[in-house]
Amino acid sequence: VGKTADLMKLVSDDTKIIDLKGRALLPGFNDAHFHPILTGMCAPDGSTGMYNTRRPVVNSLAEMLDVIRKAVAEKGPGKWISMMGYEPTMFDGEKRHPTIEELDAIAPENPVHCMHGGGHICMYNHKALEYLGVYGPEDAAKYPKDEVEVVNGKLTGMVRGHTHFWLWGQVEYTPEQQTKAAMVAQKIALENGVTSVGDMGECDAPSYHIMQKLCRSGEFKVRSYMALHSIFGKPYSMADNDHWMALGFTTGLGDEHFRVGPCKFMIDGGTGSPSCACRAPFSHDPDCVQERGWEREETWDYIKRIHDSGNQATAHAVGDLAVEFMVEGYERCFAYDPEGVRERRHRIEHCVVTDQDLIDRMAKMNVVPVIHPGMIQMLGKDLTRFYGPERCRYFEACRSMLDAGLKVSLHSDQPSGPVGVQALDAAVNRYDRNKNFQFDRTQCVSVKEAIRCYTLHGAYASHEEDIKGSVEVGKLADLIVLSDDILAVDPFEINKIVVDLTMIDGKVEYERA
Repeated sequence: VGKTADLMKLVSDDTKIIDLKGRALLPGFNDAHFHPILTGMCAPDGSTGMYNTRRPVVNSLAEMLDVIRKAVAEKGPGKWISMMGYEPTMFDGEKRHPTIEELDAIAPENPVHCMHGGGHICMYNHKALEYLGVYGPEDAAKYPKDEVEVVNGKLTGMVRGHTHFWLWGQVEYTPEQQTKAAMVAQKIALENGVTSVGDMGECDAPSYHIMQKLCRSGEFKVRSYMALHSIFGKPYSMADNDHWMALGFTTGLGDEHFRVGPCKFMIDGGTGSPSCACRAPFSHDPDCVQERGWEREETWDYIKRIHDSGNQATAHAVGDLAVEFMVEGYERCFAYDPEGVRERRHRIEHCVVTDQDLIDRMAKMNVVPVIHPGMIQMLGKDLTRFYGPERCRYFEACRSMLDAGLKVSLHSDQPSGPVGVQALDAAVNRYDRNKNFQFDRTQCVSVKEAIRCYTLHGAYASHEEDIKGSVEVGKLADLIVLSDDILAVDPFEINKIVVDLTMIDGKVEYERA
């Protein structure tokens, strides 16, 4: 780092010199909320455990049903068919979920797990619902209200919230599939300039072991900050966190390749479904179900337990009611340990619907919001309809959070959202690229600010800003080269920029052909 004349003194005959020719050199992206194994599981052929039903692999309901037919033939009777990624509003033709009748007709002998792209709602057939002991609509009452959906006295196959996560946990993904999935995800990360990730939840115990092993061996090059959290829901995650805290370990154990991250739990539902916990009803449908897996005082008590154990706390909190629960929990710890709270850098994952009061309270405590503006790039027009103009002014509120002094970091939530330069585009332009729709621009930030949120602030969220997140002497050589000068092009056109090269630890791990 420095002037060319000074750097040339370090050059030998063995030195490889890369001429940028006007292209931008940046620190590698630090995607603070990413699911490597889950991302790689979503393969078009199902070879890593799940079938990918995202666009452009699947573009219509008819195509998705064809994927299930193919899976039935490949799997044989009795085997789970697992898939993820579809978004009904983006289907060509019928813009709806599959029905339980359609799933039963195609797969009468296979339990089917057909999950929406956001991960919080899922369509199951009767064979799958049997794992819950649900054989008819009367059995839905065994579970929290609205989590096993009944409409007009009939099961629809839709399961939400922690009941869905538990049922998802009955699908078996082998260690071999998970290992292969992690390597698929690494390719996606490197091609998009991501050199560090916050791994915010995988398939419980096998995944922790697999990721640590891959990182330590050097097979998985991307640096991992792995939260203690299971995608299979509340009982699993609580058991993991409680065991960790009982042993006396704290956040940060590990090295620059693999560290144990925060103790994580999940309060509410998804952004795009929508199913998150908001203070007011959704704008498009006042009766639309709001998912809430944790109550207010329960949240406070668990945050206190995590804080008092010396760990960093975080939770999935999308709606403003869920965010309110988190802020109040942190405030209770702040009242008796203000410096400890500031030092711990407790987080809130997604932190989508907020207001100025919540933001100011977070800033006082140095809470790190980890936000996902990529949802706007994907679904901005639908989100405007779901949340209404008032909430959209503080939706993924990057501008207001930065102005309040918060070290807000960006994430893709892969496999659920845009990654790399596309995440920057979402923060800068807040434009729905799928439906050519301009979302509310109140929270737009500059290109340079977005880059800082996706690099240095991501490192701050894992207490690693001293070793990565910027191009400085003494920091890890995690660098990327973009196809153009991102600070010189029209900001609205940055979505056209691609990654030409990704370097980790001074070694080129990806180079675009």
